[in-house]
Amino acid sequence: MTKTKTSDHYTTPKAEPGRILLMKNSIYFVVFLVFISCQSVDKIAEPKIVIEEDRMVEILTDIAFVKAAKSSNRKVFEEKKINPEAYILKKYGIDSIVFAENNAWYSGQLEKYEAIFIRVKANLDKEKIKYEKLKKEEDSIKKVEDSIKKIKDSLDLKEELITPEAAIEKEIEEAREKRLRSPSKKE
Repeated sequence: MTKTKTSDHYTTPKAEPGRILLMKNSIYFVVFLVFISCQSVDKIAEPKIVIEEDRMVEILTDIAFVKAAKSSNRKVFEEKKINPEAYILKKYGIDSIVFAENNAWYSGQLEKYEAIFIRVKANLDKEKIKYEKLKKEEDSIKKVEDSIKKIKDSLDLKEELITPEAAIEKEIEEAREKRLRSPSKKE
């Protein structure tokens, strides 16, 4: 703000209406944040059956794989009425309630939950690298098979081209031998 001098006293220009509104909204926002930060957050009680972190990582990794498979093959899962999440929980001998309680409990412990998901992501990245390596191997095997097929096809083609010439040469040779073996009638 700049002050301007008119005769013997200074006056300040009027504040812009947008600025006043911005300042009011900022004050309301700060008060709202203070109010929210003063609220107590109830922590979720530890479940009766606690799934250890390593096992939780394995379960969440498998669930991530299944969800990816389910999203890309939804029709197959629906046609065969497969519930992949239920299969995974059955695989680990856990019912859905125990899993839900543990998932909620771990989510209340942000540092542990974050560590679990970092490990899950690492597992997924590791499996992605394995998949990409296998995919490259399959692609290279496919290329070799295609090359072998092309070579066989070209060899078959060459045999077809060579066969008539060889047959003609063989017939000429047979005719020569016949002539040499048979006595000539002029003698």
